Parts: sequence; C-alpha cells; structure tokens
Amino acid sequence: MNRDLIKKIAFVLSVLLIFLFLLLSFGIMWMYSVWGRNLTINDFLFQVTMLEGTGSEMVIKFIFGALLPSVLITAGLTFLFFFIRKKSKYGYHVFMWKCTLAAVTVACWSVLLFGIKWLKVDSYFGFAGFRAVRGEEYVPPVIEEITPVLSAGIGTVSGGDAEPGPWDELQNSLAVEMTPWEKGPSRDFIESYYVDPAYVTLTFPEKKRNLIYIFLESMEVTFADTSLGGAFDENVIPKLTAMSQDNENFSGSYGEGSLLDGGYAYNGGTWTMGAIFSQTSGLPLQTGAIGRNDMDTQEVFYPTITTLGDILAAQDYRQIFLIGSNAMFGGRRLYLENHGGYEFRDLIWAKQTGHISPGYYVWWGYEDEKLFEFGKETLQELAAGDQPFNLTMLTVDTHMTGGYTCRLCGDEFEDRYSNVYACSDKQVTEFVEWIKQQDFYEDTTIIICGDHPTMDGMYCRNIDPSYVRRVYTCIINAPVSPVRNAYRSYSTLDMFPTTLTALGVEIPGGRLGLGTSLYTNQRTLTEELGYTELSSALSRYSSYLSELGSIVPVDVSGNDIVIGEDGTVTVTSPDGNQVIMKPDGTQIVITPDGTQTVILPDGTQTVIPVPSQVMP
Repeated sequence: MNRDLIKKIAFVLSVLLIFLFLLLSFGIMWMYSVWGRNLTINDFLFQVTMLEGTGSEMVIKFIFGALLPSVLITAGLTFLFFFIRKKSKYGYHVFMWKCTLAAVTVACWSVLLFGIKWLKVDSYFGFAGFRAVRGEEYVPPVIEEITPVLSAGIGTVSGGDAEPGPWDELQNSLAVEMTPWEKGPSRDFIESYYVDPAYVTLTFPEKKRNLIYIFLESMEVTFADTSLGGAFDENVIPKLTAMSQDNENFSGSYGEGSLLDGGYAYNGGTWTMGAIFSQTSGLPLQTGAIGRNDMDTQEVFYPTITTLGDILAAQDYRQIFLIGSNAMFGGRRLYLENHGGYEFRDLIWAKQTGHISPGYYVWWGYEDEKLFEFGKETLQELAAGDQPFNLTMLTVDTHMTGGYTCRLCGDEFEDRYSNVYACSDKQVTEFVEWIKQQDFYEDTTIIICGDHPTMDGMYCRNIDPSYVRRVYTCIINAPVSPVRNAYRSYSTLDMFPTTLTALGVEIPGGRLGLGTSLYTNQRTLTEELGYTELSSALSRYSSYLSELGSIVPVDVSGNDIVIGEDGTVTVTSPDGNQVIMKPDGTQIVITPDGTQTVILPDGTQTVIPVPSQVMP
C-alpha cells in the first residue's frame, strides 16, 4: 500500500480518536454536572440511552455542553497541525501531534479511573480490581418500643370495657416476634432473599378498601428544610411536608431529624419505570441487553412474577392508570397490562375522548393541572361502580431539568425548579383535600410517593455530601398503625408489602419480594444489611432477574434477537419474517405465511412450502 495513503489513513483515524475521547470526556463531565456526584454506571448507561426521550431541551444542552466543545477542539487541533506544518520546516507539527495523542492516552486512562472510582464499574460487574472495598461497619437498629396492644380500634389502648375494633386483630398480628431475613443458598443476592408473593397466603378484609396511589415525579424529602429532615435551607414543599407529618411516613418520634422520613431508591428504581416496578413488585428492574426505557419493545414484562396489580386484580379490583404522557413510553403500558389488566387514561386517551384537543402538547403531553381534574372525574366514576378500585396516577411537571411552569406556578423562589416544586406542592395537597370531602374516602387509602430522586444534579449541588437522598413518602387513612414507634430505614422496595398492609391485608411474615411491610415488627433489608451493602448488592447484575425478565434483545431496526444455548441465532423482524442462523452456517428463512427457505453453507437453497401450498 502507498506509504502516503497509510499516513493519511493513520491521520484520519487519530483525528477520530481524539474526537471520540474528547466527546467521552466532555460527555462524562456534562452528565456529572447535570445529574450530580452520585452518578453510577447504572445511571450513566441509563442517561446515554434516555436522551431520545427527554425532549429537545436536554438534547440542546448536550450539544452545547459536550458535542460542540469536542468538535471545536478537534477542529482547532487539526487546523493548528496543518498551520504549523505549512510554516515550519523542522517537523514541529509531528511533535505537536505526538503530544496530542499522548494527552488523549492520558485522558483515556483518566476516563477509566473515573469509571472505577466514581461510576463504580467494578462493583457493577462484581469485582474490585482497582480499589479496595471495605464493608460498612453496620449495627442493626435497636428494636424500639412496640405500640401497646389495641382492643377498641386504632388509637385506643387496651383496657376497660371497650368493644373490639374491626382492625384490632390485624393490628395485633403486626406485632409478632421479629424474625431476621433468611438468606437462601443461592449466590445470586436477589434470588437468595426474594420472598415470592405467589407462595404467600394473603388475607384481605371482608370489605375491601380502595387504593389511590400517586407517584410524584422526582419528589424528595430532600426539598424540605434541614430542621425537618430535608437538606435545603428553605422548604420548597411546605404543604406536602405538613401532610406527611400529619399522616404516616414511618419516622416515629425518635430524635431530631425524625419528623420526615422517606424511602431510599436503590439501583433498579432510580428512573420512572424502574420506580413503578420497584414499588409494586418489590424487585429492582434490570433490563439486561436493552435500554432501561426499551421495555416497550418486548412482548411480555417479567411474565412470571406476582405484583401489586396481579394481587388486586385477583380480588376483583378495577384498576386505572392515569398519566399525562403516552403510557407506552418505557414499557409502562406493557407492565400494567401484563400485571393487573389496568385501564389506561393517558395522552392518547385524553385526545380520543375530547378531554384535550388533538393538537395539544406541552412538556411530555399535558400538564398536572389537567391530570388532577381528570383524576377527580375518574374517581367519581370509580366510586359509582360496585367494585373496589385502584387509581394509580403519575405526575410529570417536576421532571428534570427545571420542570414545567404552568399557569398556576408562582415566583416566590429565585429559581424556576423550586417554583415548579412549590406549585406541585399546592396542587397535590389540594387534590387530597378534595378526596377527603368525598363519600368514598372513608373506605380509601391514599399513598403518595416520589418515584425517584430528581436527576437534576445541579438543583441538589449545594446539599451536604453526607446526606443520602430519599423519596417523599406519605400514607393517608390506613386502617392500621405501625407497631414500632421508630425512625425506619427503608427503601421504595418496601412499599409493595406496605401498600397491602395499608389496605388491611394480612401478610404472614410481613415480607414480599425484597420488601418489608413498615407497619410490622420486621426489619427491612436496609435495616438488616445497611444502606451501603444493600446498595452495592443491588447494583450488580442478577442472573435470577434475567431469567424472570425473559427479555429479548432488540437491535436498532427493531428486530428481536434470541441466542440459543447451542449458538443458534434467531432474528425476527417487526413484519414477522424470521431468520435462523445455525452454528454450522446453515440459514433458515421463514416468511409470515410459514414458507421456509433453507440456505446451506455452500449457497444451495431449498424452498419448503407450507402444507396447504403443496398440491395433492
């Protein structure tokens, strides 16, 4: 090959190498500044695959924060190379280029070390080859005072001639002797601790209670002020704070900072679909070979597990999922259809039913002001029926970055995001007050939870580095009370059994999935193992979850790809055509009508028509 041609190819490749590493470096710095110092490999991979779903605002920020600097610096270095080459007779251009490539090599190692130290890549793959891992010296919490046995309804102490209340038997069962988590024999952490709801006998009350479950987008305890257990100097969610304090958040009454409590969001529950999955199944969501928001490419969504939706559906609940965007995104429709047969009232429904005009679109679909109005309408419809109901709602205005400013938002805070949170604070509490005025409220439990901590790292940049952020939690009008008057350490995984207990359901042992009912005397996994150890364990790949998920890889063209144990690769296109590639090189092409074409390694083809096409 011509020597000059080799030099030109080498130069082009080096330019591409410089650009790619600049893009990677600026991209990591950009993501680190946007999503904060707690970014891990799970979050990094998620953000890379999520950009297409974040809207034009995030794409523009990525272009100016990472892509444009990479292009400009690469172009500048290339121009400088040719300029020096033209002006100099002493080969300074070659020296400059060697220095640039050396700098890129250093940058490459820096990115690698960044991945090990901050993204925790080694923990994700289950090894620690570049850094020492020290186990947390964790001491399980002391079992605090158990609430006295009740005999005449919630809020009264035993004694006297009072008649037993309708929930006393369940209340007493919550205080059974504490038992430790039993670790199974499997090396897979999740399989070893998982309590399969399918094998737990759940006892519902004779009169089933209704459920209203509201997922608040990116809502955290963090946004309260420090004196109340938050991390901000000024409380941006005062009404939600008061509502949580007046009802139940499992903070007990032990010491300063215990006025507001919330659940930790572990890996597998740090984005909306993962949060919905975690809080209703007690499992972290791992999507394996596809992106975190690509579950809508699948035919099934963890088909063999038992979730909250499955349990309520078996008890003849009517279940509706109300959301201001397209329910298809992230696999939300697939999950809730597979597990509970939910009805969907999303952006598409709102347009088809005339609730909004066909061309209406703001933020991710329509704003929360409309969501709560549709929620009132839906609740009145559900209450008029003869079935117990579960209305699950998801807000959206507080999504990163900066949130959506609707007509109801004020300007009491200097920054936009705080004003959006304050607006959500007012809308949610007003919606709850409306519910309390309705006839169905007496038989209804309301659960309000943040789906996950906000991904807007800049908004939380000034909080104390030692503060571990937790999602907002509030349970209203449950028929039972916690038997431990303690500040609980818990996660969003614990909301699964806790929700059922809040509906008056008796759960033998108090545990489902990886969760513990917070009304019981049982420790959560967070209390049993400690935040650090549990967070590390849930960051690792789980072969058990992979088996439960039955996830089929999908390529960029939408083709399903299945690799068999013998090495056979089956590719199925969206139009139904299928190609089976065997290890010996044989290919079988199957069309939607069943016709097969066998192509041998030597190119010989044999067409096998379907039986109905064969002449007698």
